[in-house]
Amino acid sequence: MTRTNTTLIVACLSLAISDAAIAEQLEGSSWQLVEIQSMDDTVKMPSNPSDYTLDFLAEGTVAIKADCNRGTGSWASEAEGEISFGLIASTKALCPPESLSEDFLGQFQWVRSYTFEDGNLYLATMADGSILKFEPSGSDATTAQVLGTNLIATDESELVSAILTPLLDQYASETGIEVEPSEIDGFLEDLRDGKEQEGLTSDEDLTEEEAAQIEEMETSMATSMIRQWKINKALHEGYGGRIIYQQLGPEPLDAYRAFLESRQADGAFEIFEPALADGFWSYFTDEARHDFMEPGSADAQNAFSTPVWE
Repeated sequence: MTRTNTTLIVACLSLAISDAAIAEQLEGSSWQLVEIQSMDDTVKMPSNPSDYTLDFLAEGTVAIKADCNRGTGSWASEAEGEISFGLIASTKALCPPESLSEDFLGQFQWVRSYTFEDGNLYLATMADGSILKFEPSGSDATTAQVLGTNLIATDESELVSAILTPLLDQYASETGIEVEPSEIDGFLEDLRDGKEQEGLTSDEDLTEEEAAQIEEMETSMATSMIRQWKINKALHEGYGGRIIYQQLGPEPLDAYRAFLESRQADGAFEIFEPALADGFWSYFTDEARHDFMEPGSADAQNAFSTPVWE
């Protein structure tokens, strides 16, 4: 069994994807950060709130701007006032020393509830460790549409996630891609072996509730990564093309582009602003932005030969 990249996965565990229902009052809304208040009454305020934004997009996806970094992932709500955020992949640029980028991105793994007051949105973390206050971002113009849902994304990275996520979900449903319990078990066994070998186990310091949450997040992480690997493998087999290196596994970039071109031709999505459309497609066409596997190399040939759970 090939050991999973344990250090990377442990860093992402608390951002695992949930399949809970969508809170209608949040979907489609866009917010910017006012302040982060901690339990010790420490308050951190951004010098420019528009540098820290939170957009609740279609199909349970979320886009985050954190100063010089961008993040995309999922969110879910099982009941009014309850919310959790799933796996959020973010860029790792070094922002200025005064930036709140890391603090801001680090909050979402612990968020459990939300409330509205005086037109503002408040997100609370576990045990009210922190309260994040947001105000409306003022951007509510529809910039694109995917599978009949209007989007208000104003950033190209937000748009890529907002369009690609529901289309890949649809593709997985069409092609019967599912995650089996045995695959999750294999992934988790590999993950926990890796954690033990790297000295990253500290379960004895966790409460019973915290241990249960970690187990749930590990399972969600495993499900998400296995499902995405299967989708990527199927797309590469169907469309071919070059593969790029990504932190969470190989990505068939050329296949993504061909898939999106096909879905756009079928009317599955439309981007209304030309500048945003150019930025959207540049992710898939600007080769300078990516680290490609050499075509025909061992990496390229074996990219999808060994599942992530083996």
